[in-house]
Amino acid sequence: MHMVRIGLRNLKRDPLRAAVAVCGVVLAVVLVTMEIGMLIGLVRDASLLIDKSRADIWVSTVDVKTFDFATPMPQRKKYLVRSVPGVEAVEEYNVSYSIWKLPSGGNANCQVIGFDPRGKLAARLEVVEGRLDDIMNQDAVIIDIGERSKLGNPRLGDYVEIFERRAKVVGFTRGMRSFTTTPYVFTSLDRSRAYSWVESGAPGLRSGVQTVYFLVKVAPEEDVEKVRRAIEATVPDVEAHTRESFSWRTRRYWLVETGVGLGFLAAAFLGLMVGGVIVSQTLYAMTVEKLSEYGVLKAMGATMEELSSIVLEQGLACGAAGLILGLLLSVVLGGLVKSAGAAVVIPWPLVIGVTMLTVVLCSGAAMVSIARLRKIDPATVFRA
Repeated sequence: MHMVRIGLRNLKRDPLRAAVAVCGVVLAVVLVTMEIGMLIGLVRDASLLIDKSRADIWVSTVDVKTFDFATPMPQRKKYLVRSVPGVEAVEEYNVSYSIWKLPSGGNANCQVIGFDPRGKLAARLEVVEGRLDDIMNQDAVIIDIGERSKLGNPRLGDYVEIFERRAKVVGFTRGMRSFTTTPYVFTSLDRSRAYSWVESGAPGLRSGVQTVYFLVKVAPEEDVEKVRRAIEATVPDVEAHTRESFSWRTRRYWLVETGVGLGFLAAAFLGLMVGGVIVSQTLYAMTVEKLSEYGVLKAMGATMEELSSIVLEQGLACGAAGLILGLLLSVVLGGLVKSAGAAVVIPWPLVIGVTMLTVVLCSGAAMVSIARLRKIDPATVFRA
């Protein structure tokens, strides 16, 4: 018997229910893909400046949970770090929240990133307007082109006010947006202290010039982990992280400790469940409607495996159509969301994972109808 053909013909003869089942799969695919894609994008952005740096080790104060919330320490510790055997180079790096004055008179929170433009360890900036070298000029700052609207839409060459001090926008980057709603403002080390709280330090801890991070390059022949432990043993009250471990610590903070990751996964699971219910109910209705036909096939000698293949084929056919449409729609929506400021990343492993989930979803939905078929008594066909 050509059971597969029977299943496909059932779908063709009931296009409305088939469309409902496909829509259920599309809903599940879009929700899972978008939610997990946004989560991947957010996690990537959370550690963006760490991952793009060329430092082997990040030195911070003790118990820093995430890149964004470090506290300053005395700048003189830089020389202690530099004295540790195996350290090839050390650069300062500042991260601090500040206040950007908007043209309307209001304020916007921003995150001032101070680095040495002549250094080699900080993340490279992809400047699309202006010149990176101009950041060495007096009062110069660079922002991401995607963050302009949050900061009052400044143009190249405009003067703005940060932390009650004048600043000039000399460039725009691309792809250097903050994980949070607080935009990055890139500037030189000296200006970063003027534009933020780093200059004065935390109350009671002032001890001259302060720095938030030290970026360390390890000599090529040295073991990074060994140098990391040596820094912690030599320099008091600091913690040294490899680039990979600090990146993971930052991501873990936002994913686990803030509950962001759980929220996205819960939304994806909810979408999967809703889609599964729609597909299951639709296939069940199509099966119940044709119970007499299935009874005839069973009376003619069709095995349970052959009858099950009809329902399973219907489910997988709906799943294949819904998967293709759902992935295409996710790509379109991802582009729209990206233009609005959110990052949606849809890598191949996610596509493969969604495909496997769709197969499981549609197969599971078909099992409900298959269980009903097992109860069919062929004798009912001959009862009038």
